[in-house]
Amino acid sequence: MSPKHNIPTDVKFLETIKYSNGQYFNVPLHEERISRTFLKYFGRDTSFALPEILPRDLGPALIRVRLVYSFETWQITAVPYTFPLINNLKLVASDLYYGEKFLDRSVLKELKVHSLADDILIVQKGEITDTSIANVVFRDREGRLFTPRNCLLAGVKRSHYLKSGRIEPRAIKPGDLTNFDKLYYINAMIDLKDNISVLINNIIL
Repeated sequence: MSPKHNIPTDVKFLETIKYSNGQYFNVPLHEERISRTFLKYFGRDTSFALPEILPRDLGPALIRVRLVYSFETWQITAVPYTFPLINNLKLVASDLYYGEKFLDRSVLKELKVHSLADDILIVQKGEITDTSIANVVFRDREGRLFTPRNCLLAGVKRSHYLKSGRIEPRAIKPGDLTNFDKLYYINAMIDLKDNISVLINNIIL
């Protein structure tokens, strides 16, 4: 079966999976996203079973397992993970589409370079979405946690926290930033407890 909508067979997607202390995290959510991607772009189910291809016995360290896949091929690498150091963010308006986790991140990288900040906070249709590498969670002054209702990419950790009720979706516009005191990064490798965060005062409008 050929890909849908004349999508080239060599288009590549990326999935990043957390491994630590002998276990993987959120594998079912990763499987769901891979399945959605295959169905949308290739009109069929996946050509591999994720639990069967993940490497085992990677030791006690925090490991970033990186799966790059396309229509009929896949490749896995595993490397130790280091948390990013982010001190400031620049608000950047962009209409880029990143609804699936494409391997090609050149547009995101270019936006980040031109921002002259540690990272970017993307705005679409007047609402805040994500940074270049993570979904975000805002903490208000009462300690409540909110994530933008619209995101570039529906991350697995965001889905996990939404399902558990830990965070609440809300439309967040640049003018709403004064209602919060901190922004947290969340993605497959970063939990809220890791406190990879930026003070709201360090977001450059």
